[in-house]
Amino acid sequence: MKEQRNITLAGETISYTLERKAVKNINMRLRPETGLLVSAPMHVPSERVEQILQQHAAKILQTLHQYAAAAEKPKQYPVHYTAGESVLYLGKSCRLAVERGSRESVLVQGETIRLLVKQPENEQVRKQVFDSWWENACEKAVRNLCRAVYPVFEAKGVAFPEIRFRHMVSQWGNCRPTRGVLTFNLRLLAAPVRCMEYVVMHEFSHFLHPDHSPAFYAEIAAELPDWKQLQEQLRDVETRI
Repeated sequence: MKEQRNITLAGETISYTLERKAVKNINMRLRPETGLLVSAPMHVPSERVEQILQQHAAKILQTLHQYAAAAEKPKQYPVHYTAGESVLYLGKSCRLAVERGSRESVLVQGETIRLLVKQPENEQVRKQVFDSWWENACEKAVRNLCRAVYPVFEAKGVAFPEIRFRHMVSQWGNCRPTRGVLTFNLRLLAAPVRCMEYVVMHEFSHFLHPDHSPAFYAEIAAELPDWKQLQEQLRDVETRI
């Protein structure tokens, strides 16, 4: 059961979606496309939900303001795959150049991404060549990072998992401990390399701690002491792609 509600936080009135479902705790999710979504157990009164929101008012407002500011900027991933479009690549804002070439390929030169295609006037061809390059580059980068961090977890008895990729709306990665599978978002190539490393470390850590308990974050902090800063950078990337 979902209900649209309003609340005033630090003098600013915002709307949020309250969903009653079979969960143990009150959970909040902030996403650019959906805003603030709160899930709560059926028996918890609305007053308690709003107390929790008030406790996190500063962070909620900060994130919503970031989403609003990002919405006013052009998205940094090709829309029509035309020259001049902005592309966020490894945390760096690049410009797309489209050129005619005898061999279809993509080259990164400084802050320019050169898209070479036989038919530069054909949007479908431009999209196919660019997306294929992007997905292959993302898979290669993430697989390399998985191999790089794996010795930490191999020493703790974790078997090397099956690595999968797909387009994901609300997650950078996903772990299925019982199946031995890690799945990563194909848009992850937009993030700086160290943020990608954090996502890989985060998902591998779920093989040892399936939840988000203090022990889980202690596992990450042992290898990446600045994981909170990396997490913040990822939130910024999320608003831009």
